[in-house]
Amino acid sequence: MSISVFEILSVIRDDAQDNGVTLANCQVNSFTIDSRKVKKNDVFIALPGSNVDGYDYIDDAISNGACLVITNRSHKNPLVFPVRDSIKSLGLIANYFIKKIDSKSIGITGTNGKSTVTAMTASITQQYYKTAKTLGNYNNQIGLPLSILTADINTEIFVLEMGASKVGDIRELTSIVKPNIVALLNVSPAHLETFGNIENVYKAKEELLEDQGYRKIVILNKDDENFLKWKKKAARHHVITISKRQDSDYRLIGQSPGKLVIGTKRFGIIDVNTHHNEDYMITNVLFSIACATESGVDVESIKRGLKNFEVPNGRFTILNGYNNSKIIDSSYNANPESFKAAIDSLVLRGNREKWIIMGQMGELGQASEEHHIAVLKYAESKKISKIFLISEHADNIKKSVKIEINIFKSKEDLIKYILPMLKSDIDVLIKASRSMKFESIVNSLKV
Repeated sequence: MSISVFEILSVIRDDAQDNGVTLANCQVNSFTIDSRKVKKNDVFIALPGSNVDGYDYIDDAISNGACLVITNRSHKNPLVFPVRDSIKSLGLIANYFIKKIDSKSIGITGTNGKSTVTAMTASITQQYYKTAKTLGNYNNQIGLPLSILTADINTEIFVLEMGASKVGDIRELTSIVKPNIVALLNVSPAHLETFGNIENVYKAKEELLEDQGYRKIVILNKDDENFLKWKKKAARHHVITISKRQDSDYRLIGQSPGKLVIGTKRFGIIDVNTHHNEDYMITNVLFSIACATESGVDVESIKRGLKNFEVPNGRFTILNGYNNSKIIDSSYNANPESFKAAIDSLVLRGNREKWIIMGQMGELGQASEEHHIAVLKYAESKKISKIFLISEHADNIKKSVKIEINIFKSKEDLIKYILPMLKSDIDVLIKASRSMKFESIVNSLKV
């Protein structure tokens, strides 16, 4: 990957606990936080943790071939370089590497849709540039630098998802990446247990719009109720707009089955073939086209990238279910707004009976029960037939709505109950927070 031990040490020397440490130089192969994945000439970042502490696996990493270990405690092995903050050091190295290879970068954040927009944007840019994107859900102060540091030296553009669980997170991630192009997709209640309140969610996401000493392209949704506020906050930068309804730089002009007609500021009106035409997915498409176009791709890359794009598993993936039913896998994650958007897309699926298997939405703090009730009242207003529920708020939820709710204590009980009831005219939406691991229900109901 064309970075040496000496380069790394020069980057993190100011954070060293002991500047007297000397190590031999070598070219680094890769970076990892998992000692089991270490190979010859890898760098092992021994991160602290209450459950698993990387420090305990330093000897294993060195035995597997690590040429350097970065940790925040001293160690007897001469290959170990102690620093004050190993996570900060990881970010400093990633910042050095992304500047060294002089690539473009796109940073994407928002409460809902950021994984999909990241993957869709990368699907377009890889048609034109050598592209590196976020690895899986590696979108925090550990995952984002690792996504950068596993990239090839010839990478021309990074497409990076930026997540946050507290105020200051997005500011820190943007300081690592210094993205040329950023997109703020939306803000809604999520991670409230760590944020404390929705106002702090806004503060964190809006850090993307701050002046960090350079001018960038900021992509905003003109249809969002926060647009005018965000445009003002981004006044230092070059604001690019998208919209499904209003005049904007990237706008939905029309649609038909399998096709969207998009107005663009660079290519005029273009037709793109895509089967992702749900309302929320059109917004994702517009953001992706805007991000990719502003990076410099051509129109054919947009068309190929969207035509070839497949939604990542667990994001409203439609599967064949038992007895010819349709299972809609939205099990990757859930918060109140993404749940309502999934219900909207479920309703659009024609004249079929609509059921929802709903699990707990996590990290909603003291308002958790209120948010769960609000989602089910929304489902009730959309004429959903049945709800199959696993939640700590189940009993109070059932008292608050008139919709038919079946409550279960376990996923196994739910599966046994619902499986014989499935038939060909039924759509079943399955959605819950990641911690519920509702993909096991999906796997049991699909064929």
